[in-house]
Amino acid sequence: MNEIRKTGPVILMVWPYLSVLALFLPGYRVTLPIYIFFTLIVYAFNIWNAWTYPYAESGQSPVFWNMAVKLVHIPFYTGVFAMGCLLLLAMAVPAFLLVSPVLLAALALEDVCLLLTSSMYGISAAVRLRQKGLISSRSAILHILMHLFFVTDVVSAVCLYRQGRKRPRP
Repeated sequence: MNEIRKTGPVILMVWPYLSVLALFLPGYRVTLPIYIFFTLIVYAFNIWNAWTYPYAESGQSPVFWNMAVKLVHIPFYTGVFAMGCLLLLAMAVPAFLLVSPVLLAALALEDVCLLLTSSMYGISAAVRLRQKGLISSRSAILHILMHLFFVTDVVSAVCLYRQGRKRPRP
């Protein structure tokens, strides 16, 4: 069972990159709905996994997976940002005036869902670190809030990983 739990974050690391593949396959009208269906399953499993994953001092804990997932997603978010900028510029062409907002909304929805799903590991880690006495309540709330926004979630993930490696206070 523990091996299945470890594959959840690994699948979440790779999953957004598969969306690019699903869009560029020849039969994308068939593969895209299948991808969306499995996305719901992957996201639901990872949310459940984040809150039930056993906390271990060995580094295979929510703080580790939170940081790993966030760091692996940086190129994906950068690519989506670049694509969004191109779509905004493309709106100068009348043909893209109606298509670009729909594509931008789809990209934004995918980004927010991915952000919230991957942040569950960080939010779970902040709650657990607070329970263990490794961080204060104020720090836990700050980390939870930071995990709700782009860029700050990565900073919080690295900080939580560093704080999670410390020994509990007496």
